[in-house]
Amino acid sequence: MVYKIDNIDKRILFELSRNSRMFDTTLAKIVRKSKESVRYRIKRLKEEGIILGFTTWIDPIRLGYQSAKIYLRLANIPSKKREFIEYIKRDKRLFWLGIAEGEWNAGLTFFVKSNEEFFQLKNDIFSKFKDLIIENHTANLVSVHTHDLTLLHNTRTYWLTMFKEADKYKLDTISVKILKELFENSRINIATMADKYDTTVDIVRNRIRKLEENKIIVRYTISIDHQKLGFEFYKSFLYFYDLDDKNLGRLMNYCLNHPNVIHLIKQISPWDVELEIMCENYQKYNNIISEITEKFAHIIRNVETAIMSEDYVFPSKKLIFE
Repeated sequence: MVYKIDNIDKRILFELSRNSRMFDTTLAKIVRKSKESVRYRIKRLKEEGIILGFTTWIDPIRLGYQSAKIYLRLANIPSKKREFIEYIKRDKRLFWLGIAEGEWNAGLTFFVKSNEEFFQLKNDIFSKFKDLIIENHTANLVSVHTHDLTLLHNTRTYWLTMFKEADKYKLDTISVKILKELFENSRINIATMADKYDTTVDIVRNRIRKLEENKIIVRYTISIDHQKLGFEFYKSFLYFYDLDDKNLGRLMNYCLNHPNVIHLIKQISPWDVELEIMCENYQKYNNIISEITEKFAHIIRNVETAIMSEDYVFPSKKLIFE
């Protein structure tokens, strides 16, 4: 069911997607409504299942992990697919799981400590589900670029880059606990965390500041049910003849200013760039891709598509939180 929301609700969703820890009073000034009205609208958006939760984007690369991606084409065995999904979701190293129809059926992003760990992880999966997996591609993530949800509110935006700068920050126990709390509810009160872990407000505030400064916390945001807003979610896999810095810059600038392109992903894989696109239907998606391939006909060799149906981030809520 698609819900009709007005421009005030769209602006609230837009602002919370940029900073879900924003004070209600600040948000009220932006949308020119009372604090009580804003709180009521947020409550209603949650009750209707449009806001699924308040969360925090975290960059495990800053904590010494490396990415490991697998894309799978699966056989049409529904019971085995369900078993596969539940099995994968329990792995604490799983950062992202996408289920789709199209060029592939499952996309997996793990964060591991070494290539040897990825090698063993991949072998375990393939051994257990050898009758389900038809084809696979592996990839290494280079960076993820995201911008503000300008399809909800048209404004100037910029690229926010994640998973690019590696480091090996060590977190103390209280920082890990704070990070987990913010991942599960980015709007949690600092005093609540301080009381829960028998520490002080100043200590919690300072730990959060350091997590932000060290780019371990990337953004406070919200999880939205895009289908209830009338959007479908697509992944585009772009193959290029030649992707030099100049052409990549032009492509990134074009995507930055396109409201339907949500993420641009650079990785080492059979394709060169992934685009994540959100729009009303396949016809609109096809128009968007046609525009991109026409504008960059001199460099784009081929485009493949996957239609996303399920999307999970840190489903086990473990790994860096242990």
